[in-house]
Amino acid sequence: MIKFMLVLPLIIINFFLFAVLFPALASENSPAATSNQLNGSKSRRVMVALGGRTIQAVVADTDRALREGLLGWDRITDEDGMLLDFTVPGQYAIHMQGMKFPIDAVWIDSAGVIKLVYEDIAPHSGRVYPSMIPCRYCLEIKGGFCKKYGVKEGQTVRFGVPGK
Repeated sequence: MIKFMLVLPLIIINFFLFAVLFPALASENSPAATSNQLNGSKSRRVMVALGGRTIQAVVADTDRALREGLLGWDRITDEDGMLLDFTVPGQYAIHMQGMKFPIDAVWIDSAGVIKLVYEDIAPHSGRVYPSMIPCRYCLEIKGGFCKKYGVKEGQTVRFGVPGK
C-alpha cells in the first residue's frame, strides 16, 4: 500500500504532463505544421513582395522545418512559397533531394536585399545550393517565377503580414 501511495503521484504527474504538453507538440510551431501546404495549414505566413508580385509564404523557422523546406508539398503556384528564416545572417544551403517540382531559390539578406538567385532548380538534382555570402532568408518559390516577373539580384523584397 505504501508503494502504491508513492507511485500514484508519479502516475498523476505523468498523466498531467502528457495531457498538457502533448497538444503543444502539435501546435502551429511544430515542423509537421510548417511543412504542409498553405491550404488549411496553421503555419505562420508572411506576405512577400518581389518582382511586382506579392506571394503568401509559409515561414520555416525551426530546425526541422528549415531542413525540410518544401518537402512534402505536392505542388506550388505563383501565389505561394516558403520563406526559410535562419534568424541570423550566415552562409546556409538548400537541397532538392525528395522534391517533386522545380523551384527558384532567392537568397535575401537582413535588409531585404536579394543577394543571389538560383532559377529553375530541378527536383532530385542531388546538388546543394549555397547562399555563398551571409544571408538571413531563402525564399523558395515556383520554378520560373524569377524569370517571369524579372526578379534579380540587388532588388529589395518587402515583407508583411497577411491581411494587413
